[in-house]
Amino acid sequence: MLEELKAKRSAMTVKEVAKILNLSQREIYKLAAANQIPHFKIGTSVRFDPPAVIVWLEAKMMTPAVRRSPYSHPHRQRLSNTA
Repeated sequence: MLEELKAKRSAMTVKEVAKILNLSQREIYKLAAANQIPHFKIGTSVRFDPPAVIVWLEAKMMTPAVRRSPYSHPHRQRLSNTA
């Protein structure tokens, strides 16, 4: 994955980034809209600078993911035993 990014010499499209990261194009658009992945716009088109994506990806790979218990979902309400 990183080698493919390193070989890129020009700005990448959402489709290219999605393919490299094995994510849907919709997910890439969501990440960009939330400023969670480095990107820039040319008109209305979203583009990605390969070196910036590499730095972002390497930082993500080094940061341990915070794992949540299936019981700690913020929208799930716990049932109480107040019968």
